[in-house]
Amino acid sequence: MRRLLAAVKTRQSRLALASLAAYGAALRDDPDEWGRLWPLALDSGGAFFRPAAQFEVAKEVLREWAAGAPERNLRVLSLGCGAGFETVSLAVALEEAGLRLKNWRVDVYGLDLNPEAVASAQAGVFQPQDLEWLTGGQRRRWFAPRSGGLAFKAALAPPTHLAAGNAYEPETWPWPGLAGAFDLIFCRDLTAEAPPEAPGRLAGVLLAALAPTGFIFTAPGEFLPWAEGELILEERAGVTWYRRGARRIKAQRPSALRGSQPPPLSSASDSEGLGPRERQLLEAAESQLAQGCPDEARDLAREAMLARLDLGRPAWAAWALAARVEAALGRPAQ
Repeated sequence: MRRLLAAVKTRQSRLALASLAAYGAALRDDPDEWGRLWPLALDSGGAFFRPAAQFEVAKEVLREWAAGAPERNLRVLSLGCGAGFETVSLAVALEEAGLRLKNWRVDVYGLDLNPEAVASAQAGVFQPQDLEWLTGGQRRRWFAPRSGGLAFKAALAPPTHLAAGNAYEPETWPWPGLAGAFDLIFCRDLTAEAPPEAPGRLAGVLLAALAPTGFIFTAPGEFLPWAEGELILEERAGVTWYRRGARRIKAQRPSALRGSQPPPLSSASDSEGLGPRERQLLEAAESQLAQGCPDEARDLAREAMLARLDLGRPAWAAWALAARVEAALGRPAQ
């Protein structure tokens, strides 16, 4: 929630807007503004399991894949792993998937251009605020106090192999024998600030690294150009990923929102495909507002926004409700 509010505040400041309602109107009138907001709000460089939906879907996909896999080896690659939040999240998710209990060999590999970030990932010590997205049980199981911080209990998870290197230069990666052997690749936000030709180059790199039945997860709303029949875009629970194979599941790109006019800010439209959780949060927020509890309603509306951000999609109904809450409070939402 704090990350969402910080992202909104940043964009409001850059646009010189004074209120949440004014920023919501800017989102409505300029679909491209959504593309500027959600990467800030979903910056996973300093948080575990963000977006949470991606890791849950990845676990489900891997469990299904494992049932017919030709060998009991799973190799996972995190490109642009940063200070270790993504590699730790992957290691924990894979352990919770239970494959090692079924005599699978599971290995996590992480590569980042910044040697200092890789050193931090290798140390595996984080600050208490870094663990805000984890449950109490996950904190107790996976982390222990050390040196004024919380150290990841790496011995309980699949082994992680970290290295500094350029994602766009696979010939320099320290695992030459694994070309074409990675079953799952997380490659998120590497093209956000890159030149226009970067997605095409990266798609070629990923294809060369990916196993014949492998999967690629990019950031929500981040898509790769691909040749028909090489990478198949699939979707589940609003999460998209790429599969190397012939089976196709119809997928709706979140970026399609750029070409459509969003519902009016003053209406809570059912057309945005809200999931059960977001709908429940908005219904609870409406109830709180009707009972004269605007502060509680605002918190619930923000939580609905964050749930949608996990899917890389806006929540126009939540923005509309937040604007009504702001009006009820008679002051800009803080």
